[in-house]
Parts: sequence; structure tokens; C-alpha cells
Amino acid sequence: MEESVDGEDRISELPVHIIHHILCRTNLDLREAAITCVLSKKWQYYWLSRPYLLFRQCKGNNCIPLEIFVKLIDRPLRIHVEQNLHLAKFFLAYRDRELDPYLDHWIESAIKVNVLVLVIHAPDIDSSYYSLPDVVYDAKKLNTLWLSRCKFEFDISTTHIRFCSLVALFLYNVHISDAQMQSVIDKCPSIRNIRVLACKGMSKLYVVGRLHLHSLAVLLCKLDSVIVEAPKLESFSYTECIDQGNFHPCKIDILDGNNTLQTLELTGSSITDQQFRDVFHKFPNISVLHLTRCYKLKYIEIQSEKLNKVILSKLDSIKKIMIQAPNLSQFDFEGDKMPFLSMDSSSLERARLNFFLPRTVISNFGDVDSSWFTNLNHFVQNFKYSKGLMLVIFCRKVLSILFVPLIYALLVEFGFKLCHWQNSCRPKTSLFMKIQEKFLFHQVIMSRYSLYPS
Repeated sequence: MEESVDGEDRISELPVHIIHHILCRTNLDLREAAITCVLSKKWQYYWLSRPYLLFRQCKGNNCIPLEIFVKLIDRPLRIHVEQNLHLAKFFLAYRDRELDPYLDHWIESAIKVNVLVLVIHAPDIDSSYYSLPDVVYDAKKLNTLWLSRCKFEFDISTTHIRFCSLVALFLYNVHISDAQMQSVIDKCPSIRNIRVLACKGMSKLYVVGRLHLHSLAVLLCKLDSVIVEAPKLESFSYTECIDQGNFHPCKIDILDGNNTLQTLELTGSSITDQQFRDVFHKFPNISVLHLTRCYKLKYIEIQSEKLNKVILSKLDSIKKIMIQAPNLSQFDFEGDKMPFLSMDSSSLERARLNFFLPRTVISNFGDVDSSWFTNLNHFVQNFKYSKGLMLVIFCRKVLSILFVPLIYALLVEFGFKLCHWQNSCRPKTSLFMKIQEKFLFHQVIMSRYSLYPS
């Protein structure tokens, strides 16, 4: 390898902003960034002044001792404050509760230099939380706040919240009251993304008047009601909390906006058939629908020009599904029985059926309700005029003698032939059907590449 002219050290000649860009884009943590100091004398302190400060006390089973970890955080933060350096992100994940008193000072230092992204992961080793200092609420330049195992303890009557630049709020296992949550949301005029997971202290969530909110996810929070009024909302996800083995019912009301809702995901929701119809009538632009364990749904009827993707999983009470969506390209269904299912399959590119048979069927496949096979027969007829259809079947070996002949008889009627799975010759349209249990499986793959029976 040819040596550089006059021993030129090109690494040391890189501009400061380029060096910081390299250190940030590689997403190095504290120890990894510190190693770069050996590259040249000029790089010796750049890892301390980089705009992304990421501190993880533990990596796998290896943890930095408390005293060393404190010094490693103190030094770069002190440099940023003394030199008034730009701090784009401050990330801290720690294990020792003894760090809580230091954390107040570190957060204050980060906010003093106008940190943009603040991420705090407090330890999840007991029932206690890290109490946020009041200085957090004065972070006027902060655009992303991500908290885990933290507690809001501010007084809503005396604390002035200045989250005027906040666009993303992520709360995981955080303790916050209804009034505190309402106060935080009301002081975020630019908020675009809110995600709350397994948070304590709340019984209701009202998100009203947020003109820029695009995404809202409420997951595993024990709430009695969720009311949303956001004219630009595009995505709403809700997962109902399980309380003493049962789902905790919650009233969900997404008020009329500008028909911008495109993604709807509900898990464990107590939504009824009528409420579901009302949602689709109110938001005709939904393109992605994901329903899991919605235990009150019995009849799903959808008519939509925009619907593109449907995932239905473990809807134990479902009896009938009718989907008239000419632009539907993906349909996934998972459950222990086959409901009556009718759909417009003209644009469908993939369908996946995943069945978990009841335990009684393991010993006697004849225990399956006859409507199961009848409904499956009806479903396959939806694809009678589909070119390039593939059906994949998985079932326990012990059931194959009983089950596979039934499937063969069904498929021969509609012109399928046995083939082998090859990634290079997958047809555009595919129907996957899995019949499975926990143990041994064998695979039967059939496909149809032409319109007429072979």
C-alpha cells in the first residue's frame, strides 16, 4: 500500500463536524466512542464533544461500576456546558438506583445546552420509579421525550410546562395522573406522535384539539375511556389491559375529523359490531386494519374502496366476515375455527389462514364442526378466477391421514396441482393456510398457475 505524501495524516485533517458526523451515524455507545481516541491526537477528545451522548450502564451481563459510570457521564456533559456545545441527543439507561440523585444534575445540564432528544430508561428491578425533576418541564427546545420507569410529580397548579417544540412523546411504564397527562398534552401544540405503554395512575385519556397529531398508540393501560379529537390523525392503535385474567373494558371514541385515519389497530378491544360499522362509516379512508382478540365482534361487514390490508387474529366470537374491498391486496386470518368468509379477491395478492385446532381435535379430527370445512370450501371459491394461486397447508402428522384427503378433494375441484416450494417461481397471488398445533408438522403445497383445471 502506497504511503501518503510527506506522511500526511488525513484522519486528523478531517473537519470537526465531519468527525462528529462519523461518531453519531455509527451510533456508538460511550465505551465504543472512547476507543476512537487512538486514531490520532486530534481525535483524543472528540468523542466527548460529539452531539450524541449515549450511556448504557449494562451491555448484556457486563455492567460498568457505579463510580466509573458517574465519571464517564460527568466529563462529556461538563464539556458541553462549559463550551456551550450542541447536544442533539442524551440517552441514559442504567441499573443502579444509587444513580437517581446524579440524574437530576445530568438532565439539568442536558436541558441547559438545549438537548433535542431526551431518553431516560430507569431500572425495572423493583416497584419504585425515578421522579422527574421540574427542570424537565422547561425544555423549550426538546422535540422528543422518551421515558421508562419514571414518575411525574409536578403540581399542575404551580408548574409551567413549556414543551412548545415537542413533537414525539413516548411513555413506557410511567406513573402519571389524569390531570398531569392532560396538562402535558395541552402544552404540546406541535405534538405529532404519542405512545403510552403500561402506564400507571391514569383512568382516562383525552387527546383533544391537537392539530398536528398524526399517530396515537395506547397500549396496556388500565383506562376506562379514551377520547380523541385530532383532525390530522392517521394512525390509531389500542391494546386493552388485562386485569386479573380478564380484559378491562374501555370506551373508545375517535371524534369526526377530516377523514385522515388510515391505520386502525385494536387488540382486546370491547368494540361491538355496531361500533365497528360506525367507525368505518366515519373513517372511509382506512387502508390498514388489524384486529386481535376483539371478543365482542361476531359479524364483520366492510365496504371500502381504500382498504388494502386486513389482519384478523383470535376473534373467538366471530361467525361471519364479509369484505367488499376491490383494492384489498393482503388478508391474514388466525383462529381456532373457520368463519363464513366472503370477499372481493380481484386484487388480492396474498391470503394467510392460520388455524390452531382445539385440543379435542388432537385425538379425533372428526370432532371438528362440519361448518369448518363448508366455510373453507366457500372461502376457496373466492379465488376460482384468480391466476397463480398457491395454497400452503401445515398439519400435525398424526392428523394427516384424516385431514389431507379432505383438502385434496376440495382443491382438485378448483384445479390445484401438487408442487414444490421454490422462491424463484412463486406466483404473484398466494393463499397460505396453516393448520397447526405445537408439535410435529408436515407440509403439503399445491398451486394453480392457470385459470382452468389441469
